[in-house]
Amino acid sequence: MSNYKKYLNSKWTSVEIFMGWRHFQVKTFIKKNNHLELFAVCDKKVTFTISTNEIKDPSKWIAGWIEVD
Repeated sequence: MSNYKKYLNSKWTSVEIFMGWRHFQVKTFIKKNNHLELFAVCDKKVTFTISTNEIKDPSKWIAGWIEVD
């Protein structure tokens, strides 16, 4: 099992625009299936779940909030 505490409130940048946004923050860690619930920083109504394995993929996600061209 992943160390869920390191994910809580962590910030992520999507390499591609995702659901209309790039910058997201982890809201919840779902222990049952090792998924994270994220929300868009600029629109907290935009939420989705993603596996911890997928968010570790550097071709899709970058830790922190960075500017991407």
